[in-house]
Amino acid sequence: MGYAGIITENTNTNVDRLFTYKIPDDMKIKEGMCVKIPFGKGNKIIRGYVAEIYDTVNIEDEKLKYIVDTESGEEVISQKRMSLALWMKNKYYCSLSSCVQCMLPKKVNEKLDYRLSLGENTGIKVKGEKQKQILSEMEGKEFVLLSTLKEKYGNVSQTVESLVKRGILVKEDVRKYRGNIKDIVKKTPPVPTEQQREVLSVIEKAIDEKDIKPILIRGVTGSGKTEVYLRTIEKIISLGKQAVMLVPEISLTHQTVERFTSRFGERVAVTHSGLSSGERYDQWCRAKKGEIDVMIGPRSALFTPFENLGAVIVDEEHEHTYRSELTPKYDAGEVAEKLGEIYGSITVLGSATPSVSTYYKALEGEYKLTLLTNRVNNTYPDVEIVDMRKELKAGNFSVFSSKLRNLTQETLSKGKQAIFFLNRRGYSSFVSCRSCGFVLRCDRCDVNYTYHLKSGTLSCHYCGRNTAVPTLCPVCGSKYIKYFGIGTEKLAEETLKNFPGCRVLRMDTDTTSVKGGHKKILDAFAKKEADILIGTQMISKGLDFPDVSLVGIVAADMSLNGGDYKASENTFQLVNQVAGRAGRAEDKGNVVIQTYSPDNYSIACAAKNDYTAFYEQEILFRKQMGYLPFVNVFRVLFEGKDQSETIRQIRRFHGILLHYNKKGKFSLYGPNPCNIEKLNNKYRWQIIVKYSLEENLRNYVLYCLEKYKEEGNTSTCNISLYMNPNNMI
Repeated sequence: MGYAGIITENTNTNVDRLFTYKIPDDMKIKEGMCVKIPFGKGNKIIRGYVAEIYDTVNIEDEKLKYIVDTESGEEVISQKRMSLALWMKNKYYCSLSSCVQCMLPKKVNEKLDYRLSLGENTGIKVKGEKQKQILSEMEGKEFVLLSTLKEKYGNVSQTVESLVKRGILVKEDVRKYRGNIKDIVKKTPPVPTEQQREVLSVIEKAIDEKDIKPILIRGVTGSGKTEVYLRTIEKIISLGKQAVMLVPEISLTHQTVERFTSRFGERVAVTHSGLSSGERYDQWCRAKKGEIDVMIGPRSALFTPFENLGAVIVDEEHEHTYRSELTPKYDAGEVAEKLGEIYGSITVLGSATPSVSTYYKALEGEYKLTLLTNRVNNTYPDVEIVDMRKELKAGNFSVFSSKLRNLTQETLSKGKQAIFFLNRRGYSSFVSCRSCGFVLRCDRCDVNYTYHLKSGTLSCHYCGRNTAVPTLCPVCGSKYIKYFGIGTEKLAEETLKNFPGCRVLRMDTDTTSVKGGHKKILDAFAKKEADILIGTQMISKGLDFPDVSLVGIVAADMSLNGGDYKASENTFQLVNQVAGRAGRAEDKGNVVIQTYSPDNYSIACAAKNDYTAFYEQEILFRKQMGYLPFVNVFRVLFEGKDQSETIRQIRRFHGILLHYNKKGKFSLYGPNPCNIEKLNNKYRWQIIVKYSLEENLRNYVLYCLEKYKEEGNTSTCNISLYMNPNNMI
């Protein structure tokens, strides 16, 4: 008899440990297998994952329960992936079970097809037109799939069964994969530029020497970073290894997949939240079986079960979407580096606007820095900053400056295309009463409702709640309810008014919510079925449309006033990335940046495409203010349904932090309400703790948290922990 240490599927931290079970004599168990076990006093049958197997235990045998069954005869998670899960548990303050489960797809039924081949009785004469069609289809072929016959001749199941019974055909089960990439078009690779060859030589040397130090590519938009990624993966595949290609937005997967399949064919797969559970599960299975070499997708693609991993490439590494807001709250870049340690794989980070912290690491020698300073076509757009304060003084109250309006008309007259960027969806950003000034807010979240014209409702972009627009003010009873501000929906309406006859596409969360929404919009724009594409940040990066000669950044200040210490960095990145969508062909194009803060260094540097100047000013600000990368920041967030109880609990925790910080080694800020104090009917308060050394900071906060839990009831509040969070909102 053997024993197994099992991680349960229960993610509660109170049961976050291995549970020992007996292995039945007739059951074959391997580490990494998914099993069914009786759990708790009621012996409810739940899933578990075998972490360890051992011959003896220090527990009385009669106290142990037996494993009931196995879910499959194969391991679902390797020992290397299990070690990654353990690292994530400690790094991101969550249960081991939650880390294991984020690596596994939702289990769904496998989809079967049938392979048909000629049987022994092919000489028997058939009656019936359909039977003849099927047999003629079989001529000269080893086999034909039943699904192929159905696509061509309709429902032929009964006809096939008749032929099988008579021994004319043989039918075999075969696995049918959902989500496979179709319509693969092979293209001749371009000749690398001199700068691309220089970067590739650094990467290839690292691969040959098994040097796992991460490599950062700072490459201006249009410099050909993707071609470097492709040739890096060619090298990896030539060594018999596999690669993961991370992209920050679903909208980027379509164009990226086309470029990768043109190079690597059917050995490429894609995964993202826009696919069905069945499609994601099937592509995971293909990777597990070694049927693919490359997986493309957002951060979750990291957990593709490649056991011969050679490279993880993180495109647009600066993007906040690489930080998970769900448990486990992992950072994709950090996990990619850890995979490099575990598998000996290389990590390549690429961006035109690297995060300040990443670039600091590169300058300090923690990463290797490579540069692509020239566009492949050596064409750069003319960029102009428009001071919207002057537009107002001149009597222009439109969303379009005179410069943007004139350039748009010129662009349309030439048959070229334009992109308008506005990082806010909806029609109006808030609705208020002109009589008393009351602003309609979500009572669950304490944030302004956004008005959506198409649905005619007010929507909260945090909890998703929708409500009707009141005809009278809830406070003063006035009928003067008015819409203020602008979102992409309103911008689309204004565009059609200002440029009659133009064709407009809008790309935001509202228009891409249906399956395939991103691809449908981008395909239509690529085919020139629209003149102007309006969108949020999902159109700001990676997209390549040769006929786009104008980019209009309608409100560059929107991210600048986000109430976060990274506001300048976010603004520089967004403006620079959006501007990079223009001038990607022979026509160098124009970019218009509309702003009320034309002298702000993040906007001025973005307009000049001067990352170095921006970095030098931003890093000085960070050092003076004690922010990353000079100081690590630990955010402790308390959330509770009762406001006074939430405040009482966080103050009690604050007292413990003070008690164990008598020498003032750690800097404490708070407790304070979050910028959005109420979210989903929960009140939110936070404490910020700063210190230079991450491990010391982590140990201090976790020790104080243990003392807090020992002292009394903590069930009234949910506590979330964030090391160096994306934002403090």
